Amino acid sequence: MKNIRWIVQNNLSAEGGDYDKITQACKDFGIESEGIQVIPFSPDIPEFTKDDKINIYYGATTLMYNMYNQFNKPTGLFFDEETFSMENYNKVWGDYMLNGPSDSKVTTFKEFGEENHPDDTLFFCRPDADDKSFCGDVRTFAEIKGMLSNMTIADNVILNEDTKILVSTPYNITKEWRNFIVDGKVVTSSMYRKNFKLNKDGKDIPADMIKFVEDRCKEYMPHKIFAMDIALCGGDYYIIECGCMNSVGLYASNISEIVKEVSKYISNL
Repeated sequence: MKNIRWIVQNNLSAEGGDYDKITQACKDFGIESEGIQVIPFSPDIPEFTKDDKINIYYGATTLMYNMYNQFNKPTGLFFDEETFSMENYNKVWGDYMLNGPSDSKVTTFKEFGEENHPDDTLFFCRPDADDKSFCGDVRTFAEIKGMLSNMTIADNVILNEDTKILVSTPYNITKEWRNFIVDGKVVTSSMYRKNFKLNKDGKDIPADMIKFVEDRCKEYMPHKIFAMDIALCGGDYYIIECGCMNSVGLYASNISEIVKEVSKYISNL
């Protein structure tokens, strides 16, 4: 894996410890790493080493989108705007999705705001895209309509009335896990929420949940390297969403395994 270098944002406030863990894992495996500082919401990409090594990137969504748009899909950026969307997941996985096609729809702020619902009706609402432009959450119809008059900029993404959103029936979720996948296999997982409260746990990882994830990967993958979030709801497992592994939270996952398996896969391309 001497042909690999990790480029890691070192000013991530929410997951500050991850930088040290990633760089330590790189050191353990004899892989070069380099830290960079990213200016929040800026379109500028920091300077970093570019040579014959393959750079693998980890940082905030701002950094990932800037690289995706400016660097023409580099090998170490595991993202595709067309495949990483709720609309796409619902097409390929159907009712294996928690917010699947039978009880959700992809619409826009404008179209949904023009519908006729009592203002206190609750909906789950999130972006269709994997751009973290706003946090997916349960909101009233009035609150979702109100978002139209309070357009915000988040991670260099501007919301407007034509922004695609997914709206769905709210569900009572028991547990949620994040799984890190390389070429169809789960390399590490972490529970990150229990009964709607943050709960990072790298040991409560049911084998049947892992099997569910890998069975879904046999059907479709948005990329060879990605993260898949799973919900336990009503005693069954469902896909919540997938995410670009370059910018998702790592929680209590085994970061060393992520560095090793991702580097090995990219090194062998």
